[in-house]
Amino acid sequence: MKKTTIFFLSILLLALLVFYNLQVVMVFAGRFIYPLDDAYIHLSMAKNFAEFSVWGITQYEFSSATSSPLFTFLLAILIKVFGNWEYIPLVANSVAGLFLVWVSHNYLKQFSKLTYTIFLFSIVLLMPLHLMIMTGMEHVFHTLTMILVLLAFKKYLEHQTPRGFSNLALLAIVATGFRYESLFFIFFMCVYLFFIKKEYFQSIALGLFAMTPVLIYGWISLDHGSFFLPNSLILKGNTNHGFVGFITRMAGNGFRGISVLILVLILIAQIFIKAKSQKLWMDKISKNAIPLVVFFGFSLHLMFANFGWLIRYEAYLVVIVLFAIAPFADSVFQKKTGNIILKTEIIVFLLVVFCLRFIPMVKNQNLASKNIFDQQIQLADFLHKYYKNSKIVANDIGAITYYNNIHLLDTYGLGSIEVAKRRKDEHGKFTDSKNLQDYISNTSKSQDFDIALVYDSWAHMPDYFTKVGTLAIQDNYICGGSTVTFYSVKKENAEKLRSQLVQFSKEVPKDVSIKIIN
Repeated sequence: MKKTTIFFLSILLLALLVFYNLQVVMVFAGRFIYPLDDAYIHLSMAKNFAEFSVWGITQYEFSSATSSPLFTFLLAILIKVFGNWEYIPLVANSVAGLFLVWVSHNYLKQFSKLTYTIFLFSIVLLMPLHLMIMTGMEHVFHTLTMILVLLAFKKYLEHQTPRGFSNLALLAIVATGFRYESLFFIFFMCVYLFFIKKEYFQSIALGLFAMTPVLIYGWISLDHGSFFLPNSLILKGNTNHGFVGFITRMAGNGFRGISVLILVLILIAQIFIKAKSQKLWMDKISKNAIPLVVFFGFSLHLMFANFGWLIRYEAYLVVIVLFAIAPFADSVFQKKTGNIILKTEIIVFLLVVFCLRFIPMVKNQNLASKNIFDQQIQLADFLHKYYKNSKIVANDIGAITYYNNIHLLDTYGLGSIEVAKRRKDEHGKFTDSKNLQDYISNTSKSQDFDIALVYDSWAHMPDYFTKVGTLAIQDNYICGGSTVTFYSVKKENAEKLRSQLVQFSKEVPKDVSIKIIN
């Protein structure tokens, strides 16, 4: 079978996986529902920027709620051109996914047919690519641009032409714009150019180019009274709980990212085996330029970024490591009298990663979409029916803002900078933050908010709020909590809200339970 045929088979497999998951979600929802509420955060911000020129989760104020400014900006352009359609991220990701498979094909076709086949299908299945497409998030674009950065870096090291450097610098800017974690790897590219290649100007220039999206976005955010970094990085990063918290979270990252760690073991073996054949330290390093950049970049991600949450945060790492170990695996596979143990270990490790990443997602991806449909979409529908232009207190904010025109007080802080500042000062605390509770209480009263729909475990509501009812879902996998509590901010409107919940309870899916509190 020719490699071109294998390439088209991988595309067909990807299309079948996407189609299958679309059909499963359509059965219970009647339409496709993204498996993460964060996808609707991107959509809401993109819609507001395209239609109202406001970079925010609502049209009424600036909010740095996106961790991927370039992806949100791309969606805004597409909405401006094609109109506000909720499936724009799905289509855009599908196109980027096809490009990723095509780039992988062009890179892997230099190797044997066995290596080509194993690694091309590994990229599709171990990422898994269909899941990242269907999240409606930025991860496919980020992975694609990071692979292009690595290939551009490799090409520049081989030829060192001005055009090669300009391509590398441009791709570094784009990759950082999609996710700031790109800087982990670009930093070590700069280190390599500075200390190993002695290209001081190129090293500094590459770092400055890569930092451009961070600096521009940070300046805009500060100018609007927000943080230099996006709110999500400030509130979710691995530096909010002191040294002990840092170590604990890093250990948790290692546990959640065990599938990537398994691949990194192959990367480490590759580095040591290639270095062993070189006598000089400089040669040991230069022969492992790409693997070392990938290893140290992964290490920074382990320390300072996140893993898990629908296995999306580390998805790009899987593909990057696969690219880095492909040449080594090819040399192992082609040795007729080589180390059979090493050959077996590579195959076994890839199969273990398949079992850890792909197989669980066959169920969990659709369960996540079911959770979002049962909770976030129902909340959005409730607000659209009764409060679509009202002032709402909430702490999971994607679908409810995308499908409505509400004013928002976000008790988590992604969409409300004053809340984010208080949570940052309290090191991300929720229920035990008196400062945060006082702010929610005073703001809700002074700005005449109507209702609250929140996870009680995320933030205590003021005593003058009236608890009216709850919405609970079954088999929660992805939502911030299985139960959302409804409060009437104004006591005199509690009975009205209670009546609305009674009426709405007749319209929700059978797996959703609405209970009224008298």
